Amino acid sequence: MQTDQFIPNNQVSRKTIFAIIGTGVMSFCGILLETAMNVTFPTLMHVFGVSISAVQWITSGYLLVASLVMTLASYMHKRFKLKQIFAWAVLLFFVGLFLCVSATNFSMLLIGRLISGVATGMTTPLLFGIISHDIPVQKLGRYMAIGAIIVSMASVGPTYGGIILYSLGWRAIFWIVLPLALIAAVIGLLNIQQTRPLQKPRLDIMGFFWLAGVFVLISLAFNEASIHGWNSSNFWAFLILGLLAGGLYVWHAHHFAFPLIDINIFKYHRFVLSFVAYALCQLINIGMSFLLPNFGQLVLGANSLLAGLLLLPGSLLRLILMPFGGVVLDKHGAALPILTGISASLISGILFFSFQASLTIPLMTIFYALFSAGFSLTFSNLLTDGMKQLPSKLKGDGNAAFNAIQQYSGSIGASLMATFISISQMNAHGLSSVTATARGSRNDFILLIGMELIMLFLQLIDFRKQRKTAEMR
Repeated sequence: MQTDQFIPNNQVSRKTIFAIIGTGVMSFCGILLETAMNVTFPTLMHVFGVSISAVQWITSGYLLVASLVMTLASYMHKRFKLKQIFAWAVLLFFVGLFLCVSATNFSMLLIGRLISGVATGMTTPLLFGIISHDIPVQKLGRYMAIGAIIVSMASVGPTYGGIILYSLGWRAIFWIVLPLALIAAVIGLLNIQQTRPLQKPRLDIMGFFWLAGVFVLISLAFNEASIHGWNSSNFWAFLILGLLAGGLYVWHAHHFAFPLIDINIFKYHRFVLSFVAYALCQLINIGMSFLLPNFGQLVLGANSLLAGLLLLPGSLLRLILMPFGGVVLDKHGAALPILTGISASLISGILFFSFQASLTIPLMTIFYALFSAGFSLTFSNLLTDGMKQLPSKLKGDGNAAFNAIQQYSGSIGASLMATFISISQMNAHGLSSVTATARGSRNDFILLIGMELIMLFLQLIDFRKQRKTAEMR
């Protein structure tokens, strides 16, 4: 676990830096392929003869599996050597990759993506676990930002996917990543150190069962809605059962000595506010990366190259602004970058909604760049600020919870965007496919604006609590 000591010399070892690079680039490769696949959906729908509600499982299924594995992160980091965890993740990544490039049907492709999701579910918490344990608190904000940059660089995935799909075909998307993944694997295996003692905690099998129930049942609920609409009895049945499973996990965690994720983290109110806002931030982010390339292709008629390129300027802007946001947090506190970032993202959503009828690829590129600027100032800083609210003994559980909700909220984001479009297409009543998709996308933009407003409200409450606490000291 990370200590809260203020380390005087501020030094970070070379081994630690290379361990962060190795695990970060491996995580980047996994998330890059996940976001790159978003732009391939129209092609995959045609090649394999599946609907948008089915093909979105390439993204949402991957993120669902990754989030489930991440709930085990705290246990794995206590029980196994970090290098062993990384080695298994590398093996699973390559197994998943080779299944995808050789897929002859949609089921085989989906299985490959699910196996890859397991790998990412292991590497991403490992990256942030190394940072939170081995980086001095004085530099935590900027290193968290660096970790988030490595992962967020995968936001160039739709651009990468669009270019490769247009020029070489969708299978090449996987082949080209292979050399980078091999280099990351070697760097990680040579530099990951065991700087924390191993323990032998009991694996909370029942807790994992209930958490898996929550994640799977709620995902199935949205899948049912995308096929049969919001009035579907199956949608409500799965949703209620998922919420019930969540309640049973809370009860179980109160009565089990070593729960999978210690729910005492949720006794810290400011942690909860950051946690919920972080989940919404990632939901919106993945929702945008799903919605915009598909809107560009299915509504505007752009090819995969243009649909992918529209996200490139915003993705590159993240590389510049995300470390800046971490430095601002370290120097001036979390309120300034987070509230500024949420406001920028909210304005972007309002612009997308207001100009939806006249959107063009250049206009979408500008609006997405504004969204990315806001996301850069918000995303890693919500994580950093939330983790600072926890005592050392709960930081491992907080890290596991943040990483799991990052992936799962992304899964729900993709499902929600696909659901509104699918329902609009089902209820077209004579409208063309293009018009029905545009109408569904308009509902998606409304939803995204609503979530941005909730984020802003939660963080205003958070920093109000912070000011009151400071005044009482």
